[in-house]
Amino acid sequence: MSSDEATKQYYHDEYFPQTLAVLQTHVDYLVNELDDLSESSWRKTFRKDQHRHPRLPLILRHNNFVRGIFELVQQNLDGMAS
Repeated sequence: MSSDEATKQYYHDEYFPQTLAVLQTHVDYLVNELDDLSESSWRKTFRKDQHRHPRLPLILRHNNFVRGIFELVQQNLDGMAS
């Protein structure tokens, strides 16, 4: 199939909309999950007790970083959909 560009283009054209929809759903789900793991939800649950959860600030920074990456991916996927 490496030399059959027409077949590759056919598969791309045929399945791209379904692939895009599944990716968008997956990324939306992850962004929502990261929202649930945000600092405000941790404050409600653990009152941000750093002695009891010494790695919490690192985890929250990581979650914010990952959420930012997924927001950029969301923007790229939205651009592909239009």
